[in-house]
Amino acid sequence: MIMSAVGVVSYIAMTKSKSKPMLQVLFGSIFLLLNHWYCVRIVVHEVQVTEQYGLMMFFISLVLLASPALEVIECMKDKSAEGMSVAMIVGNLSCSLAWLFYGILLKDFFVYAPNIVGVATNLGKAVVKVIYGGKKDKTA
Repeated sequence: MIMSAVGVVSYIAMTKSKSKPMLQVLFGSIFLLLNHWYCVRIVVHEVQVTEQYGLMMFFISLVLLASPALEVIECMKDKSAEGMSVAMIVGNLSCSLAWLFYGILLKDFFVYAPNIVGVATNLGKAVVKVIYGGKKDKTA
């Protein structure tokens, strides 16, 4: 969880548009708190609580790992990848791959499924970085 938080903060610090990721973090936090309240107050069986937390973190991870796709779309529109950090792409891709393999080893859908999206998103960012580099297209 700490590493995910560091990743989110790093992404927000590096991205040009801060409003969308901040809004996603806000909604994710509200969702997390409401789900925690539900698990503590309503759900009584430990297995159900575990499944509920897994489902909750699945959706939060899915949103957080898919959000850089918006940056890919923006870079394709601008025909420039000057705002993309190679270090962030490599770091996020490595993290998603590690969690993907760990989830596969555990045979845990809630761990591996969102990381498929994370790997695809970061591969997309890498392709855009290779195609457009850091140059801004002046013909637009």
